[in-house]
Amino acid sequence: MRSRIAVASAALITAVLLSACTSNPVAPPPDPAPTATSTGAAAGGRFPTCAEVTAAIGSLVGELEFNPATSEAQTAPEDYEQRVCVYTTADSATQLGVTIAAIPFQQAEIDSYATLPNAIADARTAQYGAVIQTLGPDDGADGILDSALYLFDTTYSITVQGLSTGDPISVSLPQLTVPAAIDAAFAVRGLLD
Repeated sequence: MRSRIAVASAALITAVLLSACTSNPVAPPPDPAPTATSTGAAAGGRFPTCAEVTAAIGSLVGELEFNPATSEAQTAPEDYEQRVCVYTTADSATQLGVTIAAIPFQQAEIDSYATLPNAIADARTAQYGAVIQTLGPDDGADGILDSALYLFDTTYSITVQGLSTGDPISVSLPQLTVPAAIDAAFAVRGLLD
Protein backbone atom coordinates (compact mmCIF):
# COMPACT_ATOMS: atom_id res chain seq x y z
CA MET A 1 0.00 0.00 0.00
CA ARG A 2 2.58 2.54 1.09
CA SER A 3 4.99 1.52 -1.64
CA ARG A 4 2.80 3.08 -4.33
CA ILE A 5 2.77 6.48 -2.61
CA ALA A 6 6.49 6.22 -1.87
CA VAL A 7 7.31 5.45 -5.50
CA ALA A 8 5.10 8.24 -6.83
CA SER A 9 6.46 10.72 -4.30
CA ALA A 10 10.07 9.73 -4.94
CA ALA A 11 9.63 10.05 -8.71
CA LEU A 12 8.14 13.54 -8.43
CA ILE A 13 10.77 14.74 -5.95
CA THR A 14 13.62 13.31 -8.02
CA ALA A 15 12.37 15.08 -11.12
CA VAL A 16 12.21 18.40 -9.28
CA LEU A 17 15.66 18.01 -7.74
CA LEU A 18 17.33 16.89 -10.95
CA SER A 19 15.95 19.76 -12.98
CA ALA A 20 17.28 22.26 -10.44
CA CYS A 21 20.81 21.14 -11.28
CA THR A 22 20.61 22.12 -14.93
CA SER A 23 23.16 24.71 -15.98
CA ASN A 24 21.18 25.91 -18.97
CA PRO A 25 18.25 27.96 -17.65
CA VAL A 26 15.59 28.84 -20.18
CA ALA A 27 13.93 32.24 -20.31
CA PRO A 28 10.19 31.82 -19.72
CA PRO A 29 7.63 33.02 -22.26
CA PRO A 30 5.39 35.97 -21.40
CA ASP A 31 2.25 33.85 -20.97
CA PRO A 32 1.74 30.37 -19.46
CA ALA A 33 1.05 27.66 -22.02
CA PRO A 34 0.42 23.93 -21.76
CA THR A 35 3.19 21.50 -22.64
CA ALA A 36 2.69 19.04 -25.46
CA THR A 37 3.41 15.72 -23.79
CA SER A 38 1.73 16.44 -20.49
CA THR A 39 -1.68 17.00 -21.99
CA GLY A 40 -4.24 14.28 -21.78
CA ALA A 41 -7.58 13.23 -20.54
CA ALA A 42 -7.81 12.76 -16.82
CA ALA A 43 -9.95 10.08 -15.26
CA GLY A 44 -12.85 12.52 -14.86
CA GLY A 45 -12.26 14.52 -18.04
CA ARG A 46 -9.52 16.85 -19.21
CA PHE A 47 -6.52 17.97 -17.17
CA PRO A 48 -6.31 21.74 -16.68
CA THR A 49 -3.68 23.62 -18.64
CA CYS A 50 -0.80 25.28 -16.84
CA ALA A 51 -2.48 28.62 -17.59
CA GLU A 52 -5.54 27.39 -15.66
CA VAL A 53 -3.31 26.10 -12.84
CA THR A 54 -1.56 29.49 -12.71
CA ALA A 55 -4.90 31.29 -12.36
CA ALA A 56 -6.04 28.83 -9.67
CA ILE A 57 -2.97 29.13 -7.45
CA GLY A 58 -2.90 32.92 -7.77
CA SER A 59 -0.39 34.75 -5.58
CA LEU A 60 1.49 31.57 -4.71
CA VAL A 61 3.48 32.05 -7.93
CA GLY A 62 4.74 35.42 -6.68
CA GLU A 63 7.33 36.88 -9.07
CA LEU A 64 8.12 33.53 -10.69
CA GLU A 65 7.23 32.89 -14.32
CA PHE A 66 5.85 29.76 -15.93
CA ASN A 67 8.74 27.83 -17.53
CA PRO A 68 7.54 25.43 -20.24
CA ALA A 69 10.98 23.86 -20.87
CA THR A 70 11.47 22.99 -17.20
CA SER A 71 7.88 21.77 -16.97
CA GLU A 72 8.47 19.52 -19.95
CA ALA A 73 11.78 18.25 -18.54
CA GLN A 74 10.09 17.33 -15.26
CA THR A 75 7.26 15.44 -16.96
CA ALA A 76 8.63 11.92 -16.62
CA PRO A 77 7.18 9.18 -18.81
CA GLU A 78 4.71 7.27 -16.65
CA ASP A 79 1.78 4.91 -17.10
CA TYR A 80 -0.60 7.56 -15.78
CA GLU A 81 -1.74 10.93 -17.08
CA GLN A 82 0.00 13.92 -15.56
CA ARG A 83 0.45 17.66 -15.82
CA VAL A 84 3.59 19.36 -14.52
CA CYS A 85 3.66 23.15 -14.20
CA VAL A 86 6.93 24.70 -13.04
CA TYR A 87 7.46 28.37 -12.28
CA THR A 88 11.01 29.71 -12.00
CA THR A 89 13.18 32.76 -11.55
CA ALA A 90 15.12 33.82 -14.67
CA ASP A 91 18.16 31.83 -13.49
CA SER A 92 16.02 28.85 -12.38
CA ALA A 93 17.63 29.01 -8.93
CA THR A 94 14.16 29.22 -7.38
CA GLN A 95 11.33 27.01 -8.57
CA LEU A 96 7.75 26.25 -7.64
CA GLY A 97 6.25 23.09 -9.06
CA VAL A 98 2.65 21.90 -9.20
CA THR A 99 2.05 18.35 -10.42
CA ILE A 100 -1.29 16.71 -11.12
CA ALA A 101 -1.28 12.96 -11.67
CA ALA A 102 -4.08 10.48 -12.25
CA ILE A 103 -2.73 7.99 -9.71
CA PRO A 104 -5.56 5.94 -8.23
CA PHE A 105 -5.42 5.04 -4.55
CA GLN A 106 -7.81 2.80 -2.64
CA GLN A 107 -9.89 4.56 0.01
CA ALA A 108 -8.37 2.24 2.64
CA GLU A 109 -4.92 3.52 1.64
CA ILE A 110 -6.08 7.13 1.91
CA ASP A 111 -7.60 6.45 5.33
CA SER A 112 -4.35 4.84 6.45
CA TYR A 113 -2.25 7.79 5.25
CA ALA A 114 -4.53 10.14 7.20
CA THR A 115 -3.35 8.53 10.44
CA LEU A 116 0.35 9.20 9.81
CA PRO A 117 2.18 11.97 11.70
CA ASN A 118 2.77 14.00 8.53
CA ALA A 119 -0.96 14.16 7.67
CA ILE A 120 -2.60 17.57 8.01
CA ALA A 121 -6.21 17.91 9.14
CA ASP A 122 -8.41 20.01 6.87
CA ALA A 123 -12.21 19.83 6.61
CA ARG A 124 -12.01 20.14 2.80
CA THR A 125 -10.57 16.62 2.53
CA ALA A 126 -14.03 15.17 3.30
CA GLN A 127 -15.39 16.37 -0.06
CA TYR A 128 -12.88 14.19 -1.91
CA GLY A 129 -12.22 11.47 0.66
CA ALA A 130 -8.65 12.80 0.53
CA VAL A 131 -5.59 13.25 2.70
CA ILE A 132 -3.04 16.06 2.84
CA GLN A 133 0.54 15.29 3.80
CA THR A 134 3.90 16.98 3.87
CA LEU A 135 7.08 15.05 3.29
CA GLY A 136 8.01 15.21 6.97
CA PRO A 137 5.90 15.55 10.12
CA ASP A 138 7.73 18.72 11.23
CA ASP A 139 7.67 20.45 7.86
CA GLY A 140 6.17 23.86 8.15
CA ALA A 141 7.01 24.22 11.85
CA ASP A 142 8.18 27.72 10.90
CA GLY A 143 5.06 28.18 8.75
CA ILE A 144 7.00 27.69 5.48
CA LEU A 145 6.63 24.63 3.25
CA ASP A 146 10.23 23.44 3.01
CA SER A 147 9.48 20.16 1.22
CA ALA A 148 6.61 18.73 -0.81
CA LEU A 149 2.93 18.88 0.05
CA TYR A 150 0.64 16.16 -1.32
CA LEU A 151 -3.13 16.03 -1.72
CA PHE A 152 -4.23 12.46 -2.52
CA ASP A 153 -7.64 11.00 -3.22
CA THR A 154 -8.85 7.89 -5.01
CA THR A 155 -8.51 9.55 -8.43
CA TYR A 156 -5.83 12.25 -8.33
CA SER A 157 -2.57 13.17 -6.67
CA ILE A 158 -1.57 16.84 -6.49
CA THR A 159 1.88 17.93 -5.36
CA VAL A 160 3.07 21.45 -4.51
CA GLN A 161 6.77 21.97 -3.91
CA GLY A 162 9.26 24.82 -3.81
CA LEU A 163 12.96 24.47 -4.46
CA SER A 164 15.81 26.91 -4.09
CA THR A 165 19.49 26.36 -4.80
CA GLY A 166 20.35 29.73 -3.25
CA ASP A 167 18.47 31.30 -0.37
CA PRO A 168 16.27 29.16 1.90
CA ILE A 169 12.63 28.75 0.84
CA SER A 170 11.61 31.18 3.60
CA VAL A 171 13.59 33.89 1.76
CA SER A 172 13.18 32.88 -1.89
CA LEU A 173 9.50 31.88 -1.65
CA PRO A 174 8.13 33.54 1.51
CA GLN A 175 4.58 33.16 0.17
CA LEU A 176 4.95 29.35 0.17
CA THR A 177 3.43 28.75 3.56
CA VAL A 178 1.82 25.42 4.43
CA PRO A 179 -1.70 26.99 4.51
CA ALA A 180 -1.10 28.71 1.14
CA ALA A 181 0.15 25.46 -0.41
CA ILE A 182 -2.91 23.60 0.95
CA ASP A 183 -5.23 26.26 -0.51
CA ALA A 184 -3.39 25.99 -3.85
CA ALA A 185 -3.68 22.18 -3.86
CA PHE A 186 -7.43 22.38 -3.26
CA ALA A 187 -7.80 25.11 -5.90
CA VAL A 188 -6.08 22.84 -8.43
CA ARG A 189 -8.18 19.87 -7.30
CA GLY A 190 -11.27 21.99 -7.90
CA LEU A 191 -10.25 22.33 -11.56
CA LEU A 192 -10.65 18.56 -11.91
CA ASP A 193 -14.28 18.42 -10.77
